[in-house]
Amino acid sequence: MKRSAFAVGLVFLIFFVISLLTNILNSLIPNIIDDFRLRLFVASLVTFSFFIAYGLMSIPAGVLVERYHEKPVLVASFVLAFIGSMTFATARSSPTFFSLAHV
Repeated sequence: MKRSAFAVGLVFLIFFVISLLTNILNSLIPNIIDDFRLRLFVASLVTFSFFIAYGLMSIPAGVLVERYHEKPVLVASFVLAFIGSMTFATARSSPTFFSLAHV
């Protein structure tokens, strides 16, 4: 099997983005607590819900990959993550934060 430098680079990019999104949460928790005036328990649910989403979305994501193939599902997931991140970055209230944190 011939390996493409583009494909290998794309896999590295995807791994980097997913790892960055996962690991940056721990750094953001103190700011989230201060900005939204949350208790530590509620703020820790943000990280917990992120890992629960991995488990809950793995089966539907697999079904989507089988139906639409890898590239469209991957692009859609990055677009959805971008929209969620931008909405969260511009959120000024806790309800917006919690609706995005539990999606």
